Amino acid sequence: MTIKGKCHCGTVSYEFRDTPEYAIRCNCSICRRLGTLWIYSDADNITLTGVDDTTTVSYSHGDKELDFRTCKGCGTSILWQSIETPGKGRMALNLNMAELDDIYKVPMRLFDGADSWSFFEEDPQTKHDELKG
Repeated sequence: MTIKGKCHCGTVSYEFRDTPEYAIRCNCSICRRLGTLWIYSDADNITLTGVDDTTTVSYSHGDKELDFRTCKGCGTSILWQSIETPGKGRMALNLNMAELDDIYKVPMRLFDGADSWSFFEEDPQTKHDELKG
């Protein structure tokens, strides 16, 4: 599966060449504020365009292990990656940057990053269907 996404102003884009088992909506302090829906893969399966220090803002908090990137132009949350090995290893992309048809193809799971650090027990597809209306 290939998923293409871009920020609202079009400065930043990605091509995700993998088939995500599911997307994750997390309720931790940063993810719920960013409003992201994360899909994950190895950076080798991802092509990024326009992601650099001139077009994006970097933010890290807490243990300073993750680099969250946001477009400077439109404020779209783009990705998180390891601060130690940027552009390598596991990376998360914001599926909300993709077209709606692609978003709806990926089942969603709700993750309790605020408390238990585990997935909620409810049926993820039912919740996904409720959220898309």
